[in-house]
Amino acid sequence: MKDHLIRTSHPYSLPIKSVSTSGTYEVKNDEFLSFFEEKDQSSLSSIIFKFDDVVYFNGIELLPGKDGLDFFPDSFRFELSHDGKYWEPILQESSFRKSFKTSAKWLFSLTSARYVKFVSKISRKASNGKNRISFGQLKILITGIQSIQASSELDRLYVKENLFDTRPDYGWSSKKKEEPEDEYLILDMGSVNRIEEMRMLTKNDPNTNFPERFVTYYSEDDITWHQLHEENFFLSEPGTWYKWRFSAVNLRYLKLVFFQEKQPNKKDYITEVIELELYSSPDKKDYGGPTREPLPYASVLRSGIIRLAVDGEVKEGVVVQANDRRLRDATTEYRGIVELASDGEEKPGVAVQGNDKRLKIATELTHGLVRLSRSGEARPGLVVQSDDERLRTASTDHPGIVELALDGETRPGVVIQGNDSRLRVATKKSIGLVQLADSGEVAVDKVVTGDDPRLRDATNTSKGIVQLAPNGGEEPNTVVQANDKRLKHANTELHGIVQLAHSGETKPGAVVQGNDKRLAKAGFEDAGIVLLANHGESIPGKVVLSDDPRLSDKRDPKPHTHPYAEKEHDFNSHTGLLKITGEAEGSSKGFVPPQSKDAVIYGKNTKLGTGVSGVSSGIGVSGFGDSVGVYGISKGKDSKQSAGILGAGTTAPGGRFLSQSDFALVVDGKGIPELELSGSGKAIYANGESLFEGNLRITKEGGEECIARYFRLDGKDVVTAGDLLVATEEPGVLGRSKHPYSTNVIGVCVTNAHVVFGKQEKAVEYVLVALLGITKIHVDATQVPIYPGDLLVSGLSSGHAVKADPTKLKPGMLVAKAIEACKRDKGNILCMLTFS
Repeated sequence: MKDHLIRTSHPYSLPIKSVSTSGTYEVKNDEFLSFFEEKDQSSLSSIIFKFDDVVYFNGIELLPGKDGLDFFPDSFRFELSHDGKYWEPILQESSFRKSFKTSAKWLFSLTSARYVKFVSKISRKASNGKNRISFGQLKILITGIQSIQASSELDRLYVKENLFDTRPDYGWSSKKKEEPEDEYLILDMGSVNRIEEMRMLTKNDPNTNFPERFVTYYSEDDITWHQLHEENFFLSEPGTWYKWRFSAVNLRYLKLVFFQEKQPNKKDYITEVIELELYSSPDKKDYGGPTREPLPYASVLRSGIIRLAVDGEVKEGVVVQANDRRLRDATTEYRGIVELASDGEEKPGVAVQGNDKRLKIATELTHGLVRLSRSGEARPGLVVQSDDERLRTASTDHPGIVELALDGETRPGVVIQGNDSRLRVATKKSIGLVQLADSGEVAVDKVVTGDDPRLRDATNTSKGIVQLAPNGGEEPNTVVQANDKRLKHANTELHGIVQLAHSGETKPGAVVQGNDKRLAKAGFEDAGIVLLANHGESIPGKVVLSDDPRLSDKRDPKPHTHPYAEKEHDFNSHTGLLKITGEAEGSSKGFVPPQSKDAVIYGKNTKLGTGVSGVSSGIGVSGFGDSVGVYGISKGKDSKQSAGILGAGTTAPGGRFLSQSDFALVVDGKGIPELELSGSGKAIYANGESLFEGNLRITKEGGEECIARYFRLDGKDVVTAGDLLVATEEPGVLGRSKHPYSTNVIGVCVTNAHVVFGKQEKAVEYVLVALLGITKIHVDATQVPIYPGDLLVSGLSSGHAVKADPTKLKPGMLVAKAIEACKRDKGNILCMLTFS
């Protein structure tokens, strides 16, 4: 067997002498103390540790530096190589910050390498705009024994920790006892290693108190134990090292059980061991003959029967370890197997806890899963209890779900019972639902029975419901039958319902037919209903035509010479001033064109030109009114070319407005109800440079006045108005705050704002974020009450702010100042944003 074994029971940090990297680092006394690197773009950073010869180790530790966890690596990997050419990945972490660890340490089976490489992604932005990575000490270790249990200890000088301090003067000693008792030591190495040798040092005293009989057990999981070695009647010399070799075994836990035997004349029983060492091999050994090797132990580096997953690793074919962060106890702040919901929280993907207020027993005063109603209470959202008076058995004295009616009772709101007399079988003598009428009886509120003679078939001689009339009969109260001769088709010879007249016949009682000549079209010679007269003709019995000249307008002759104007003539023939005075009472309302009766002067252009225009070296068109001076309406659909009133200037402004006592310009997006003009809600659209001289005031109903901008939201977060939002690793993307005293809070989620910068985004992944002003913020006062004027920072509850501790404040942590109070629990209060 090879003699080159590695002592793994004692902790030891490998000396760092040679480092190769593009970043800045510090090495002092063979210790790697810190590392810092910045790059303009997001990329990879690597550090290579080179050793003079092959080294052995079973642990790596990475600690934060002076920047804390702000620029600590988030996604990184460790690799091994024996030649510097071929690299074997062994440890990999992604999203390390989400594990909420303040340092990183990995324990694994003993391995060997000459080169160790650390590869990390640089992606976190610093204040100077560059991507930065920074951390403190990095140690490559023999981790040693992680914990020790002892059955007893003699005093403070002989404790279990002395077994691994390399001092030969003090070790571990059990309590001194008058009767023999078994003693034990249990060692935990923190990871499974291949152990091949155990060594122990005896006390340098004639009475060594070293155990004469002991048994060694080993285990990989602290559940199943196997015997490794046994000694009986062992004789030990003072100050001597003893070692025991055995076939390599995979172990994490080692148990030594010391048996004390009863001896005559011995008053005190005690067990002492000065030093204890364990030796491991990183690779399989050659034993010179066929020997059955132990099964290879599974680790995160190499496969055994299985391959173990790194903490948080999601990869097919690897097994999750018991210490994986996904199996830890779930809380409201980070996930275990699940993420727990806060009390009353309704966020998707979180599990309701057993102490959630929604699961408590419901009462009439407080909610559980439901809220119970008082007896007889009819308020919405409440659940009726089983002892509610409305669920009791109904009777005629008091209601249950219904109230029963007395026999024959007709009061509104009561239910008829099954034994009510009105539901019994009706007869001619007694009332049921109805009362039957006697045969032929005519009485109010009685029902005719099926055998009543009035329901039999009617004939000419006897009545049924009616009595039929004989053919042509005119007897009163009889019904004409369908075969009556009076219902046959009428003609000029025989009666039907009527008798038809011959063409031109004027016989009384005969009906004029549609082809009668008297209904023909009237003419000058042939009469129709009338006979037409020629123009100017005056003959009795003829009708004057509408175009007869005798019906045209007539102008009285003038006694002097006068240049009569034609009815239709050129308006330009008029000269001089035109003054028109008149009265027009009508006034059109709404988006409709004005009517001719609305104004004294009405101009209508049926082409594309102007209806009314005025040209002057002074004022072209002037309007004055007690209500409105100039009124313009447009039905155009092109918002860029159409307008109710259009003003344009070459060097002068396109429009000037002033008022002696009110605002010079009022833009009402809601409309003018008095004129039946409805608005779109939009007021002003300014395209181009704008200049305001004087005060600018923006008002709005409600207590929130803020300046905001649209940002894209991290797809993993669900936010509501009032949540604090922080910058994420992806540029321009915000997420819900989850850490206390965070320095990367950008703003507060709001539903609307007084001033919005940038383009309006309507996609669901965008939210409006308040950056300045006064708005409502979610706060958590479960630990410390919040009063007006208190400084607020991000809290442990997602999206909530808490009262700041001034001693912990650093630049960038302050979020807002409270304007309202929240004395307990969580709430939503008005705050002034103060990001500093």
